[in-house]
Amino acid sequence: MKAIEKKLSLVAYAVLFGISIIFGFLSMPTEMGLSIVAGSLGLAFLNIDKIKRFKGAGFEAEMQEKIEAIIEKETEPEQNENNGSCGFSVEAYGTDDKSLKVIKALLNQKYTWRYLGGISKESGLSKDGSLKTLNWLLDNKLGSFTEGEHGRLWSLSAKGRNVFKNIENT
Repeated sequence: MKAIEKKLSLVAYAVLFGISIIFGFLSMPTEMGLSIVAGSLGLAFLNIDKIKRFKGAGFEAEMQEKIEAIIEKETEPEQNENNGSCGFSVEAYGTDDKSLKVIKALLNQKYTWRYLGGISKESGLSKDGSLKTLNWLLDNKLGSFTEGEHGRLWSLSAKGRNVFKNIENT
């Protein structure tokens, strides 16, 4: 697999630099521009796992943060060798009824990421009240956010999903 990636990378660099330079010497600016775009996109897709945000030539990609929450949500939690033994730790978090409504909205199985408006609507709380709980979750590393197309998107972190997994059905 690595050999294929190296070969594709060499081809992308050849298109980006070699072919675009040839088109430049031949006074073909349109073809030169297209070869630069093709080489750049080839390199971007070869390194898509490392990209957080890419924007150019009418193409935009934002991957890492949004995908991480989906992966955390869908991945089985790690099983410790100490399960059931004396080597355990306990963390406790006090929540009130308002906080529980926001947490339940974040635990909604239909969504991994939620906008503040959707959380407020589902929880029946004001945006300010919901935001207070979301910031508390963030401060305690139980929640996370990323920037979405229409504002900030909120999600529970893996730790938050683990802490609150038992209240989902209450």
